[in-house]
Amino acid sequence: MRRAADRAQRKRRLIAIGAVVVALLFVVGFVVAAANTNQTTTATSTTTGTDQSTTSVTDGPTVTVPTAKGGAAIKGATPCPAADGSSPRTTSFAQAPPTCIDATTTYDAIVATSEGSFTFLLNTKLAPTAVNNFVVLARYHYWDGTTFSSITTDTTAQAGAVLNADGQPGPGYSLPPEYQQSGSTQGVVITPGTLAMAPISPDSLRYGGEFLITLGNKATDLPGTTTVIGLMLDDPGNTLGKVNALGTQGGGPTKLVTVTSVKIVKAPVSK
Repeated sequence: MRRAADRAQRKRRLIAIGAVVVALLFVVGFVVAAANTNQTTTATSTTTGTDQSTTSVTDGPTVTVPTAKGGAAIKGATPCPAADGSSPRTTSFAQAPPTCIDATTTYDAIVATSEGSFTFLLNTKLAPTAVNNFVVLARYHYWDGTTFSSITTDTTAQAGAVLNADGQPGPGYSLPPEYQQSGSTQGVVITPGTLAMAPISPDSLRYGGEFLITLGNKATDLPGTTTVIGLMLDDPGNTLGKVNALGTQGGGPTKLVTVTSVKIVKAPVSK
């Protein structure tokens, strides 16, 4: 009886050991198969362009952005435009505008586009010269009928490209940047929904007539030397989201977005 019991015990041990070996072989086989699957998937992703690094494929087709038609030209000194918006559309200036805004007044900019409108509070204390320039160009209807020349997903949408009387982009002048606050050498922190002036070229901080609207979390990547002029107050129709959805990682718009008007509204500063 004892020998039979011993044989049964050894048999159970052999069966147990065999089960462990089979289990280990299964695990090893699963890991190898998974590794092979990952390699195949990676290769497929690289080939088909589904990898995030190949954004040109996943972005989709973009549209050609036409150059906006120019308006009238002013020779000599630039007069302040009518505050009621009755001045004719003017897009070419021989000189930068004088100070036309009131320091005791706050200004809102209502930017209306083909995708909806949003309202920005203009910060005259942060960038008085840039805000003055923006108000003057808006009241001259400088941006009416222009398009967003670039929409970079989660970063910025840039608008306001117009040729002046000399056939060059811009209003005919450029202004130095304004990015220092309260004498600090540090720039401002840029968040989504910020209104800023676009530099006239990648290697210059000066600005002219084009402006930027920040769209998402990548806006913080913009340099602190960006000339910020305002922050979004109201966006009832989620225009910011609609415009962002029409962008690409490369900046080419997938649909034309037109600026129909930029209206300036002022209100007395509370004491």
